Amino acid sequence: MNSAKGAAVPVVITYDPGGRDPNEKIGVSPDPFQVSKGDCEQVKWVCVYKESGTQGPPFTVDFKGENGSPFYETQFSDEVPYSGLVRRDVLPFPDKIYEYTVRIEATERDPGGGVKA
Repeated sequence: MNSAKGAAVPVVITYDPGGRDPNEKIGVSPDPFQVSKGDCEQVKWVCVYKESGTQGPPFTVDFKGENGSPFYETQFSDEVPYSGLVRRDVLPFPDKIYEYTVRIEATERDPGGGVKA
């Protein structure tokens, strides 16, 4: 992971249209992601096809879990893939997981993310 201040932490969504269930069709790495509030990190979601590694289909990311979103926004996509900074009112606590949903076409997957100091 890049430790430079303001770095984008890549979260790679892999898509396999031939997968039999959501966990086979959509992969997310790392799961959960960790961003550093102190280093002003943000997430950049990227989608690729599992087999070819080429740019994947359109996707959305929605933070609607019990803990909400650690970011100022709750929805991201292939058109807006950067999360922006962690909200000021979010305290660093890596064990607290923020659940979110990745959607590609009619398939959903629910990974998580955390905030560290």
